Amino acid sequence: MRVSFLFLLLLAVVTTYSQADYILYNGKIFTSDKKRLWAEALAIKGERILAVGGNAEILKSKGSSTKLINLDKRLVVAGFNDAHAHVGALYPARRFELSADPFAPTPWQILRDSIVKIVNQVPRGTFIITTIDPALLDDTTVRRKALDSIAPQNPVMMSAWTGHGKILNSAALKFFGFDMQTEFLGGRLDKDADQQLTGLIEEYANFRVGAEFSRKMDSSTIIRNIKGYYEQTAALGITTVQNMCTQHFAKQAVDLYTTHVFPCRVRLMAFPFTNNTRLLLDDWNGFFHSLNKMNYVSGVKLVLDGTPVERLACLRQPYSDKPGAYGRLNFDAPTLKHYMEFCLAHKQQIIIHAVGDSTITTIIRTMQSLHPAAFWKNKRVRIEHGELAVVQTEDINILKQFGIVIVQNPTHLGLPQIISKRFGSTRINYVQPLRSLLDNNIPLAIGSDGPFNPYVNIMLATIHPDNPKEAISREEAVIAYTYGSAYAEFKEDEKGTLTKGKLADLAVLSQDIFNVSPDKLPSTESVLTFIGGKIVYSKNVF
Repeated sequence: MRVSFLFLLLLAVVTTYSQADYILYNGKIFTSDKKRLWAEALAIKGERILAVGGNAEILKSKGSSTKLINLDKRLVVAGFNDAHAHVGALYPARRFELSADPFAPTPWQILRDSIVKIVNQVPRGTFIITTIDPALLDDTTVRRKALDSIAPQNPVMMSAWTGHGKILNSAALKFFGFDMQTEFLGGRLDKDADQQLTGLIEEYANFRVGAEFSRKMDSSTIIRNIKGYYEQTAALGITTVQNMCTQHFAKQAVDLYTTHVFPCRVRLMAFPFTNNTRLLLDDWNGFFHSLNKMNYVSGVKLVLDGTPVERLACLRQPYSDKPGAYGRLNFDAPTLKHYMEFCLAHKQQIIIHAVGDSTITTIIRTMQSLHPAAFWKNKRVRIEHGELAVVQTEDINILKQFGIVIVQNPTHLGLPQIISKRFGSTRINYVQPLRSLLDNNIPLAIGSDGPFNPYVNIMLATIHPDNPKEAISREEAVIAYTYGSAYAEFKEDEKGTLTKGKLADLAVLSQDIFNVSPDKLPSTESVLTFIGGKIVYSKNVF
């Protein structure tokens, strides 16, 4: 009798445990797991996936309280993991754009007329902000004095869409506390022949602007802005964002993400700013840990060169459209080595923006000066962008030997006119590798670093306008955007695939992204987004 009672008790416990909270069935489930890419149904228990398989098999997990969702053949994917984002709040300002096309020319005369008109409409002291074609950074007539002549009482900031350069007037320079004595290691405040500031700022001088804005804003405004951002990502099926903290100083970022949870998992990657002599790495000491159930801090980001658009990416051979221009490194070898030593000492991932082939060579040499390749194999050093990561066969071998992860941003793949001019007919053949990486088993992750619509990024990765032979399939792009990005943050055992035991982070999509025409991809959205087994976004389709 006692044995029978214990058996029934054990059976009840097992039955209760195996009953799913949710069952999604009758769908097309793309798991991102190469061992089994497709399934019809999945079950969720608590925050994790209980089972994945066929309809009949998974429906056995149904209990009296299980919520059934008939997918009606809709596509389900693992939640997208944006491996490269810069999330911040918008400072109150009068913003304007000359065109809805972010890559359209921004002629100075039209900008000038627009600013004059706005100055007459807004109160004195109102910030005026616009985005400009990076080509305008080369026009030495468009500088501080030109802006002062039309807006002497209003701070004006014109930001290149690349995010690596700005032009400020005198009021804006004063707002940020930049003067003749201001210097930032790794950055530039341009000066004229008389050693007066021209208003052009680049790299680490430019990066500081977002954090300075945030420092002057109240926390409620910042939280409202950030919450809106993550609500938009949830509506697109993005369940993790790896946020490079260029928009906040360390303590402010940690305080914000400790006290607030958003409809998204957030990895904060430390971004040390600089003063006139050094990287301020110690600002992040003590912050490399979990902040709450959804947010944590890990990894340290360094920007070692600029972009090829401004010809700031550092190359072995000169730019094809400007002989004698090679770009430049933001930091010398000792600084780079010190940065790597800091990361190793604090057990943090090395994450480096590196576009040019000379830049990537410098990284490899610095790694070799510290430790042999075998040491680095499991460190997953990340190269963000890596446009010229593979220029010869030996580069593939080096990337594999050192275990390097490439994080690519597909919106950078859509600039064929600019890229072909910068790199010429020879280098264009191996620029921005995707296909070559996957064919050689080099880890690839996808991040936005701009428009965060994953379906725009999938479209561009599968077309690759800059270098079509490096395009990848849609399945490969989704895997890179899910499993690949999880691998890039050492979280592939927790998320990134829809497999038993992993976190139930997933999205039910509005259309089948594997079958619609490329031009239809950007209109895709999520109709139901789960994070940790909880619904964080729904269009009430089910």
